[in-house]
Amino acid sequence: MYAQERKNQFGMILAMIVVALIALTGVDAIAQDDVEVNYKARAISALSIERAAADIFDVRVERWSTDAERDALVKILETKGNHALATALADQTETGFARFDPRGGRGPGRDPRKSTLRYAREVERGDTKEVILITNLYIGFGSNAQGADGSKLAEYPLSFVLLKFHKDEDGGWQKGVGRLFVGAKVRFDHLGNKFTIDEFPTDPVYLKGITIK
Repeated sequence: MYAQERKNQFGMILAMIVVALIALTGVDAIAQDDVEVNYKARAISALSIERAAADIFDVRVERWSTDAERDALVKILETKGNHALATALADQTETGFARFDPRGGRGPGRDPRKSTLRYAREVERGDTKEVILITNLYIGFGSNAQGADGSKLAEYPLSFVLLKFHKDEDGGWQKGVGRLFVGAKVRFDHLGNKFTIDEFPTDPVYLKGITIK
């Protein structure tokens, strides 16, 4: 009887340790084939704030990348670099798409084409959630939507989207904020268990009032 009680106590302590570790390191999303999550945001260019304030950025996630896919991409990035990562992403099954909605703004230059996303993960830590999206494709914006010269993409051929959310008092997610980096150099943050920006482009697109549907 005493041995069984000790066993039960040990099990409870072990469970508490696991919960504590999850809270400290964050929980990565579990891949699902039938996911459909839509994000919508106002996009503001760092170079032209007044003109771009009405642009609408749309994202749809149709599946989360698996642990195995993430681990394989991390290995490629850390052994071969960003160009090899971009090549590997091109072979990944798509996870959704991102685009600038031409119906969202009043000015010229919108590109309604969808840029296919090749990597999508959620990381939750306490009351905070981050959505990390990466593709080897140019995600167009404004008059530079076509990305014809692509000088930054030649150096670092990746587009990186980061969306951040915080819980409200009722446990729901508040409107989030984020950024889009085109021509980004990335690295993997092992402590946070996520891809992150290694070198910041000088002209990110800021994403405001992000909603989840």
